[in-house]
Amino acid sequence: MKPVEAPIVFNGEWLWLGNLGHVFVILSFIASILSAIFYFQHEKNQLSAGLIWGKRFFQIHAAAIVAVFVVLFSIIFFHRYEFHYAWRHSSNSLPVYYMISCFWEGQEGSFLLWLFWNALIGLVLQRTAKTWESPVMVVVAFAQIALGSMLLGFHWGELKIGSSPFDLLREQRPDFLNIPILGQLGVGNYLQVFKDGNGLNALLQNYWMVIHPPTLFLGFATAIVPFAYSIAALWRNNDRGWIAHALIWGLVCVGILGLGIIMGGFWAYEALSFGGYWAWDPVENASLMPWLIMASAAHMLIITKATGRHLFTSHLLTQLAFWLVLYATFLTRSGILGEASVHSFTDLGLSGQLLLFLLAFLALGLVVVLQGGKRRIALYVIAAVLLVPMLLAYSIHTPETVETFYQWLKGLGTLLFLGWLVYYVYALYQRTKVEMDEEKLDSREFWMFLGSMFLILSLVQVFAATSIPVFNKLFGYKTAVPSAADYNRVQLWLAMPIMLLMSLGYWFKFRGTEWSAIKKPMIQLGIGVVVLTVLLMFGFDIKEFKFVLFLSLSIALVLANTVYGYQKKKFEWLRWGGNIAHVGFGVLLMGVLVSSVNKNILSASKEGIDLAPEVDQKGNQDAKGIKFNRENQLLYKGKPQPIQQYTALYIDERKGTGVDSIDKYFKVAFIKKDDQGKTVDSFVLEPKTQNNAKMGLLAEPSTRHFIYKDVFTHVNYESSLDRKEPFSNFRIDTVGFFRPFITQTGKVVMTIDSINRSKDSNGLRIQLSIKAKRLGDSVWLRPEFLINEQTGSFDMLPAESNRFGIMAAILNLEIIDPNPATQNIRFVIQTGEKTPVWDYIVIQVIEFPWINLVWAGTIIMVIGFVLAVLNRINKQKQLTS
Repeated sequence: MKPVEAPIVFNGEWLWLGNLGHVFVILSFIASILSAIFYFQHEKNQLSAGLIWGKRFFQIHAAAIVAVFVVLFSIIFFHRYEFHYAWRHSSNSLPVYYMISCFWEGQEGSFLLWLFWNALIGLVLQRTAKTWESPVMVVVAFAQIALGSMLLGFHWGELKIGSSPFDLLREQRPDFLNIPILGQLGVGNYLQVFKDGNGLNALLQNYWMVIHPPTLFLGFATAIVPFAYSIAALWRNNDRGWIAHALIWGLVCVGILGLGIIMGGFWAYEALSFGGYWAWDPVENASLMPWLIMASAAHMLIITKATGRHLFTSHLLTQLAFWLVLYATFLTRSGILGEASVHSFTDLGLSGQLLLFLLAFLALGLVVVLQGGKRRIALYVIAAVLLVPMLLAYSIHTPETVETFYQWLKGLGTLLFLGWLVYYVYALYQRTKVEMDEEKLDSREFWMFLGSMFLILSLVQVFAATSIPVFNKLFGYKTAVPSAADYNRVQLWLAMPIMLLMSLGYWFKFRGTEWSAIKKPMIQLGIGVVVLTVLLMFGFDIKEFKFVLFLSLSIALVLANTVYGYQKKKFEWLRWGGNIAHVGFGVLLMGVLVSSVNKNILSASKEGIDLAPEVDQKGNQDAKGIKFNRENQLLYKGKPQPIQQYTALYIDERKGTGVDSIDKYFKVAFIKKDDQGKTVDSFVLEPKTQNNAKMGLLAEPSTRHFIYKDVFTHVNYESSLDRKEPFSNFRIDTVGFFRPFITQTGKVVMTIDSINRSKDSNGLRIQLSIKAKRLGDSVWLRPEFLINEQTGSFDMLPAESNRFGIMAAILNLEIIDPNPATQNIRFVIQTGEKTPVWDYIVIQVIEFPWINLVWAGTIIMVIGFVLAVLNRINKQKQLTS
């Protein structure tokens, strides 16, 4: 009889912590289901017990989500690398604030963050929704069920529901248990090998990434509230009661999501090296799409609240905003953008579940819109559409049949989805259409509606271009993703009518305006815009017609809203919200224009440098290589280099400390002189690089901020990346202070000038300052000798100079007199030589004029949204009091 192998005991694991976290995940999931059921029962039967238990279970759900949050952060904080999430996203060297970034680097952490914000919003709604609480909370709880399922990590055969952040490393990576060293230590002691984690993505090690993702996800989370009010209104057949609530939350969403998007732009500007703050990357666009549609929806809700018009459009856009949040989640978390975006997530096998998440909320809208028998038929059809393909997929076994089935499913599924969407829009229109007279051209609602439609046109272009990877994946196309220039060409012309309509809209009254009342201010504003355009056209050096037109419309947007606010609202600042938000948007777009059109690459030159190949292997011109050579400058250490109005001097480099220890900072001085040679400006920047084993050379910019411009620098290459020539001609000398000694070839004379002693946790550190001279030139070398006072062992850190082609290392030391004051010590010094080379960096220097207008406009716009929300809340309180 074959003996039964004893189970392996894995030592040092905190399994209880992961089990605790998983229990809280399950508890939050079950509590959200029960909350949705009880809220639904209360809305259906109006039993007070349903409302009470719906509240309680949602509060339990929220508490469980907070507990999951605490457990997962504890795993990261205490470096529990037996858990795959901690090993994959963190490391021992990370400070606490970067550990927070680790939390949402992974998909599971991102979903948990979304769950947390939704739970917090749900608790707020329990206190503020009043009579709308039950139907609204049914929708919120339904969303929590869908999101919570993403963290279940349930596996049954090939069926997978969610991905747990508490999975063990040895379960996710069983291959790690087969590494040779565990043959000696024993598999059960694998944690003795995995004492450090994989580390946080180097690009995310930036303070903006601590606050940008939570802000963005809060913006995403708030999108569910207007959606929930829309669904609740359709459920209750209440056409008007939901609008005020949805409008407040819509404005909150636009403000927070807009702030999160700009934070991402500032992170890109501060941390990435593409030279800007917006690259029309698909992931950037995925966050922009819900913002565009929610901004349009908010304006439509204002119209509907004031006039009763466009109820259908308000419902549709409000729901579409949330659907686009779900679509953006699918794009960024399904792995479908893997080759099209620099910051999309890899696929964890959740793409099908994410798609079901999106379809579930489309189905919810359809079920609520339809009534009676049509609702039952819709439920049966939806169930059939979702279940039949799944059953067929599990009944097919041969690979050829499976491939054919999925090809048919893609085509038929796409047609069914589009048909479903068209039918839903038709049913929603039939349910919410309002028979009213045509809008007047002189009414505010007409101009606001027109502006909203241009926002939607802007969305259509962004949506179509961003979805190209989806179409490629579905139908096997190879359509190229548009470049940033392609986006800019279209969006430039779409932004101009939006600015014009935002300038004019406030001057008209709802339902109609006397032209004579606005004729005079329109003429005055027109004159003011023309005068300011002429002045700023020369001040900003804007010449091309389309850019001058764009500038004039941004001026009109700022001036018209400022004048209107002052004339109509005086100093009632709470009423200024919309005008201030519009002013901020105008300032932002003005900054985008000026900083983009007059962007000046100071390091560019016609002759360029000779570093990147300008011809590919087929003999064709390499556009990237040509661009690199023409837009970068080569700076040799210690040699001044003219860069347009500045002289750049590469002074030195230094290693980072702590978490930055693998980074190099390059100290570059910029000096600007007038015609008489007098220095009028000077500053020092320290762009940094990291030679990352996984990602290659990562460059982080360093920027000098002026009020009217930024000087932006980043290093694209540096000499330590060149192939190294080894040292040779080694020589050993035993020498004391101030006694010259020479290298093997006799070309360099060295003298020990001074010694520096220090103690740290590792023992005694001795550093020598050695002056090396050659042909009237000199350089300092500072080798170190480390003595471990506990073990008596020692180590050495050689010093090198590439410019002199020499190195020096302390092999040993002889103490003749222990009194340090006499400095009667002799050192055993090893020297070596190689061909001298100059240290150099390849740097790009860009001047962004008036880029601070972008950041100032953002701040003004957010202030406007805050005031607008407070004003709407105040009005709502007055109506209900």
